Amino acid sequence: MLLPVPAYEPVSLSLSWYLKLALLWSSWLSWPLLAWQGWRLWRLGASWSWGRRAGAVVVLAALLVFIDARFIERYRITVQETAIPIGVPARVALISDLHLGLYKSPAYLERVVDRLNELKPDAVLIAGDLTGEPDQNLTTLLAPLKRLTMPAYSVPGNHDEQRPGPRLERELHQTLVSLGVTPVEYTHADLGSFTLVGMGDRWAGKDGIAPVQAAPHDKPIVVLMHNPDSAMQLEPGMARLVLAGHTHGGQIRLPGLYKKVIDSENGFDRGLHDWAPVPVYVTSGMGESRVPLRWLVPPVIDIIDLR
Repeated sequence: MLLPVPAYEPVSLSLSWYLKLALLWSSWLSWPLLAWQGWRLWRLGASWSWGRRAGAVVVLAALLVFIDARFIERYRITVQETAIPIGVPARVALISDLHLGLYKSPAYLERVVDRLNELKPDAVLIAGDLTGEPDQNLTTLLAPLKRLTMPAYSVPGNHDEQRPGPRLERELHQTLVSLGVTPVEYTHADLGSFTLVGMGDRWAGKDGIAPVQAAPHDKPIVVLMHNPDSAMQLEPGMARLVLAGHTHGGQIRLPGLYKKVIDSENGFDRGLHDWAPVPVYVTSGMGESRVPLRWLVPPVIDIIDLR
């Protein structure tokens, strides 16, 4: 079938799916519009008034920004290295918000896995929202994860828990296990030099602190969660560090405006927030929700040095 359809919900109930498809396809018109506007400015601009030329330049610049956000920046893979010394001899990779599906394909995840294998962290931590309106079954979408050459651990995000999107948490859990990724929601894992604790998603009402309280405290504790607002339930000393995603760094990082669209009750953005009860590091993620655009906040693999 030429028309991509949702893999996990009836097409007839997915008006937003068709609206997003329309945006994806119509956005290709920005290329001929850019060429036409550039040609008009070059051939006819000399005869225009100053105001008309200025307006044409603004339109040309807006088209260039849109093309960068739609076709260039969101396909990049950048690496951000950050030292957060908590006394743990480990170097981990944090990724989040891939939103694989309509906006991001397995081919992009192949590139992410290749880069992770080149970076050789001790472990890969996935802070949720692996899915985003999937147009293929999860085994196909996530298959590249099987090629990771280091251990990987994950927690779900709101898009994996039907907020919004199809309810996928059970199938996602089974698929990740089959691909060699260890889900740590509601539980903990011994990573040698520290204990990793996984919390559930906040929007799904599954982010209680019981897993942190139940984990052994004979080693430093690092908590992996999707929504950084969940960290506000913790008390000082309950963990050394929280790693989270969800905010996308605003996704379209217009100065002075982007914070208004970040879904955070407590003002979390990206990077390290040491004012929380436990220090919280938030990755700006790798994918897109709502619109297939990223600007001034490219997809990122965060390498966290805990030594």
